[in-house]
Amino acid sequence: MALPREIFRAYDIRGRALANADGDALLTPSLAYQIGRAYAAHLQQRGPVTQAVLGGDQRRTTPALLAAAADGLRAGGVDVLQLGRTPTPLASWAAWQRHAQRPCGGLIVTASHNPPADNGVKLLEPGGMPLKPAAIQALADRIEQGQYSPAPAGSVEAWDPQPAYLADLINDLIKLFDVKQLDHLQSAFAVAVDPGNGVASLTAAPALRAMGATVQAINDDPDEPDPPHPADPQHADNMVPLAAFVQATGAQAGFAFDGDGDRLGVVDHCGRRAAPDQVLALLAQEFLATHPAAAVQVDVKTSQAVLEHVAQLGGTAVFGPVGHSLGKYAMVERGIDFGGEASTHYYYRLGGSPQQPPFIADDAVRTACRLTLLAAQTPLAPLLDALPRYPISPEVKIACPD
Repeated sequence: MALPREIFRAYDIRGRALANADGDALLTPSLAYQIGRAYAAHLQQRGPVTQAVLGGDQRRTTPALLAAAADGLRAGGVDVLQLGRTPTPLASWAAWQRHAQRPCGGLIVTASHNPPADNGVKLLEPGGMPLKPAAIQALADRIEQGQYSPAPAGSVEAWDPQPAYLADLINDLIKLFDVKQLDHLQSAFAVAVDPGNGVASLTAAPALRAMGATVQAINDDPDEPDPPHPADPQHADNMVPLAAFVQATGAQAGFAFDGDGDRLGVVDHCGRRAAPDQVLALLAQEFLATHPAAAVQVDVKTSQAVLEHVAQLGGTAVFGPVGHSLGKYAMVERGIDFGGEASTHYYYRLGGSPQQPPFIADDAVRTACRLTLLAAQTPLAPLLDALPRYPISPEVKIACPD
């Protein structure tokens, strides 16, 4: 088939899914079927792996793409665990959890913060780690060749992993923090959230409430046809509504999420946006308090302030590759347990055993919960003000043809 190779990118597959005046859609249900079929063949070569979780975001093109991808997976002999609408971190966690029982991959339909006409596919290796760039290109090669081995049709089963996910998240926090801190996080502690009308609306407020916080939300309807701002907390303009909401409600902290829930923006109780570098430095401070002299992975866009702060705390800042997939693999290879990027991704290593391989979670809800526990002890404003700060350029993107 004629394949739009330009949508097969370094970390995922992403492109226009709705036809517009500029041309036809590139990511169609028929292509989603082929992606599912090729990904099934990829999994079959990994063991074989014969099951995968399947979920997606709130875009109006997502249901048709999910259905087509499920058909492709099943045609390739893979059993589908249908999650429905779900944040990317929850789907990745679910694949990792299921992998402990039986090898499991994952396919997630999302274009994160891209415009509404776009959509995409994120693919997981068995155990929840993302496909590397070379594997994504090999998948495209397989689709172009159209050569698939026959296989018995896979099954489909609905599964809701959210209750287990929330329980695991709370247990993880209990291990990291004194359990009394959770007990003392009373309902008087208020936080505000802005999921940007994305799928983090399904997990952010429930997780924070499960910790005992009072939660108020704006832009939390994933069916909203015309969101008021892009779900991209990396850019300060998108944080303005949350900052105003925090001040209006008297919340002690505010959290904004990207479209599929793996990136986080933070506002203190004064309504000030915390720069991604400040958030990374604060999380590194919390991490190094319980992991003395540990390494913290950063990317090349991180400012000198973070590097100096980590060094002053006795840790070592280690540069990793830019991008969530390569960064996660670098952490596993180097044995690093925490890291972050200026893109507002923050990474944590979870678990790791012969039955369940190490998993790097870039879960914005998990980060919001950690910061809520910190803010319950000391307001975020003085914690952030105490961090070193240098001027840093925002990310500048120059448009060019693919």
